[in-house]
Amino acid sequence: MQKKTSVNIIDVARVANVSVATVSRSFNNPEVVKPKVREKILQIAADLGYTANSAAKALRSKKTKVIGAIVPTLDHSIYATMIHAFQNTLSEQGYVVYVVSCGFDSSDIFDKVTLLLERSAEALLIVGEILDENLEKHLLKMNIPTVCTYSYKYDSVFPFIGFDNYASITTVTDHLYALGHRNITMICGPLKGNDRQITRVEAFENYMANKQAQYSVIECKGDYNIAFGSDTIKSIVQESPNVTAVICNSDVIAFGVLAGAKEIGISIPDQISVTGCDNLEFAEYLTPPLTTLRIPAEQMGVLSAKTILENLNNKKPLQSFLLETDLITRASTSAKPQ
Repeated sequence: MQKKTSVNIIDVARVANVSVATVSRSFNNPEVVKPKVREKILQIAADLGYTANSAAKALRSKKTKVIGAIVPTLDHSIYATMIHAFQNTLSEQGYVVYVVSCGFDSSDIFDKVTLLLERSAEALLIVGEILDENLEKHLLKMNIPTVCTYSYKYDSVFPFIGFDNYASITTVTDHLYALGHRNITMICGPLKGNDRQITRVEAFENYMANKQAQYSVIECKGDYNIAFGSDTIKSIVQESPNVTAVICNSDVIAFGVLAGAKEIGISIPDQISVTGCDNLEFAEYLTPPLTTLRIPAEQMGVLSAKTILENLNNKKPLQSFLLETDLITRASTSAKPQ
């Protein structure tokens, strides 16, 4: 097998017909890889001239001024807002940010993390809880400074700079209940590997069950976008005509709900109240203006950058920050129709 002048982990994975994560584990966590598979990978790596001089190991001897960020998507501007603030704060001290989108499943990001470390990322920002035990062990073993965001866990291995999703959705649900709504539907994002959505659904279901009120949850299993919101409200009106309020776990979905309701002649909020989540820029300009949860996206980005900088430059331990959300009440919610 002919050696290449420059070989990386992706080349080894391609030739071995395995994932990048499996190659990384073969070098860094061999105990979790089947012996025959690991032997094959190590042989191919040797033939190609690849060595396990990973970015994490290189960081012990040099600074790269590169930070990695893993986000679900940049299609929703709430994540772009956070990353913009994160990047701007880091750039003030000469750092650059490599951004990788991974979808909403945080249990399957080992490959994405490995790619960032191969590109010499000194530290990581990850949206949500790390749900892959092997990845958790890997980051601890390689001593990679890692900050999680958009959630808040009180007993996590890694620091969180985010907000309490459970308390926030409880506030939204309580607002609708106080207006007299007793049959509410939540439209949530994909649940697999998504601690944010899982926690929000749990908060909603617990609140409604404790009040002995009627409720349902509709999970998006495809594209989490405006069209999904529009299609879903049409289904709700047809299949569950007694629903009087809808909680959308994203302003993007709420946008679709308002558009779909208008299309079929449903008056918001006279017939159905609607709430969103994020307080995106367009929320107050919708018809009607959207009641929504303000998420501290910019603050999460700035504080995440600052705690990483303090760690890298001054050796200070990474810090956690529990941030506040606010319910912005606008005209898309009102008392239950009589």
